[in-house]
Amino acid sequence: MKKKIKKKIKSIFDIFYLKISKVTHFNKNYRKNSKHYMIIISAYEFNKLSLLEQHKKIYKIFFKYIPKKIYSIQIQTFTVFQWKEKKKKIFLPVSCINS
Repeated sequence: MKKKIKKKIKSIFDIFYLKISKVTHFNKNYRKNSKHYMIIISAYEFNKLSLLEQHKKIYKIFFKYIPKKIYSIQIQTFTVFQWKEKKKKIFLPVSCINS
């Protein structure tokens, strides 16, 4: 599924940086087959969009997969400028509320 996510995002956005991680193991009570993903993305299109609009564009792509193929998605979006400023920081997944 990670490859599908990456391919789908790359087909829509002009990517500056993209990292997709499966973070299922960060949730204490996860089911063996559930799929939790974290997407960190910096795209040139985001320079003109608010944070909310950036997230909406990502969720729109994957909404049909939730919760059947993807249980949850954590999204961190950045403009190119923001990414250049923050790229040295570590981004950790947030534990699921139901954990």
